[in-house]
Order: sequence, then C-alpha cells, then structure tokens
Amino acid sequence: MVGLLTGMVAEVPTGALADLIGKKRTLAIAFALTAAGEVAMAFSSSFVFFSLAYVVMGLGYSFYSGTIDAFMYDSLVEDGAEDRYPAVLSRSSAYLNISTAIATIVGGLLYRFWGGLPFLITGLTKIVGLCISLMIKEPKVDTFVFSMSNFLKQNMKGLAHLFNRNMVDKTLLLILMGSFSTVAYEILDDVAVVDWGYNATGISILYTAVIVLSVPSGLFYDRVARRIKPSLLVAGGILILGINYLFAPLINSFIWTTIFLVRVVYGPIKKAAITETINQGVTSNIRATTLSTYELLIRIPFVVFGVAIGSAMQGWGVRNFSMIFSFTLLGFFAVYLLFSRLRRRLAVRESVDFGVK
Repeated sequence: MVGLLTGMVAEVPTGALADLIGKKRTLAIAFALTAAGEVAMAFSSSFVFFSLAYVVMGLGYSFYSGTIDAFMYDSLVEDGAEDRYPAVLSRSSAYLNISTAIATIVGGLLYRFWGGLPFLITGLTKIVGLCISLMIKEPKVDTFVFSMSNFLKQNMKGLAHLFNRNMVDKTLLLILMGSFSTVAYEILDDVAVVDWGYNATGISILYTAVIVLSVPSGLFYDRVARRIKPSLLVAGGILILGINYLFAPLINSFIWTTIFLVRVVYGPIKKAAITETINQGVTSNIRATTLSTYELLIRIPFVVFGVAIGSAMQGWGVRNFSMIFSFTLLGFFAVYLLFSRLRRRLAVRESVDFGVK
C-alpha cells in the first residue's frame, strides 16, 4: 500500500514534469531515485527503513512510468517515423522479457547467498541506466518552459484529453482493462497460483516460462497491429482475463495454468495496444502527462478497495472470489459495449439532424 500510494500520488505530477523539463532529465531522475531505493532496500533492517526505501523506489518508478513511452514516441515523431512505433514497441517488449527472464533466475541464485544481494545488483544496474540516460538525445518536440502555472495547466490538459468527446470511449475501455489487470497483478495471481497447488519452485518455473513465452508474443505485435485496431486488441485482453477466472471453482490446476499462460503471453500485445491507443490521439506536449494520468486512474480502485479485496478472498475463498471477479469484469464490459453503442447512435443521429438543418 505504501508503494502504490506513493506511485499513485506522484504519477501525474511526474508525467507533467517530463513534458515540461524534458524526458531526458526525468529519466535520469527516475534511475537515480530507483538506484537509491534499491540499494537502501538491500541494507534495510527495520520496517520503517524498508518503507522509506519503498517510497523512494515508488517515486523513481513514477518518474519512469509514461516518460519512457513518451520518449520513444516523440523520438520517432522527430524523425518522421511514428509509423514505426508498433515495431519499436514489439522489440522493446521482447528485450524487456528476455532480460526479466534472466533476472528471475539470477535473482533467485543471488538470494541464496544474501537476501540483500538481488536488490544491490538491481541498484547497480539502475546506476548504469542513469549513465545511459545522460547520453541520450532529448526529442525537440513541443517543449515548454517550466513554471508553476504551466505545471498546473499541464496536469489538467492530460485529464481533459482522456475524457474529451473523441477519446472518452477508448479511455473507459482502457481504464476497465487497466484497473482489473492491476487487481489481478497485485494480488489475485500471486494468491491463486498457490491455491492451485504451486510451491516456491513451481512458481519460479511457471513465471520464468511465462516470461520466455512472452518474447515472441511481443515481437508479434507489429504484425497484429497492422490488421487489428489497438482498441480491439485491448477488448480481447478483457475477454481473456475474464475467462481466466470465470470457472475457477470448477477447473483443475492444469486448465487454470493453460488459460493463465494464454493470458500472460497475450500481455505484451495488450500492453502495447494500450500505449498505442493513447499515443495515437495525443499531442507530444502532453504525451507523458496523459500516460501518467492513465496510470493513476487504473491504480485508484486497488488502492481504495485493496484491503476489502484481500478480506473477501480470505472469507469467500480464492476460487469463489476469482469467479466473482470475472463476472464483475465481464459485466462492466457488457455495460461499456452498450454505452459505446448508444454514443455512436446518438452521434449518427446528431450528424443526420445537422445535415437536414
């Protein structure tokens, strides 16, 4: 909760800073803070010290979140190559999954020698990232001089863009996907995997397998995005997540694992589709702000209801809660589809009426 609250409170302000002081500087701050937080975690010996380290790390990841996607997109815009964004997303997703698979195995081995060693090594890699971030080229696209007035206006612009008339349908779809995915990622998956019989060794093998399988999935996004709209790919992610837990009380470990693997392998496609959906409709001067605002919105439900979710899982049982979770998600999705269809009908009717007049 400490980490999520820190990230949630800092998410939008840090996104606005990225658009005002530059992505390069913001990324440097992100690496510096996360490096400090990871090193502090390695040597933490009390809950207070641990919490402070987590706050610093949360701030650092807030500076990074949204900024890195905006940096990639704006760099392509500057070169007139924004149409290559899906391909860049595919490769970056693949590299991320490959490095995460390696780190998952190495981290477990390092932990056997000393519990703080994985954190210390991670902190050192963040220092390497800091050095690299100081050498990258800042994209010169729609930059503004920082001031408190511009800072406040910037935050409002990001929120206003997400809920403007042309974007609101897509935004509601993205928030639905993101908020339920946050609950699944932060608590449901980790509890469910134990409930379905996995021990520590089994979990490490499963998660490493998932990461490795996600590599070709990320590379495949470029081809998929040429044929299917990003918003439809996001809708597909909602259906897969809903099906994953829909029949939880009735299925065995093998069936759950199979559906879980399908869902997680689809994850890079879903994530890339969300980012591209937001980037397609936003100008570069509020890109990082908008992405950070979205990250804030999808975290709010879990921060508000996190304790209630944990209590419900404990009281009702993991599998019963999982089924209710899926029914709730699919129910909201059905309401969204009706709402979206009604909006399109009203838009057509207004267009016809305007033409007649």
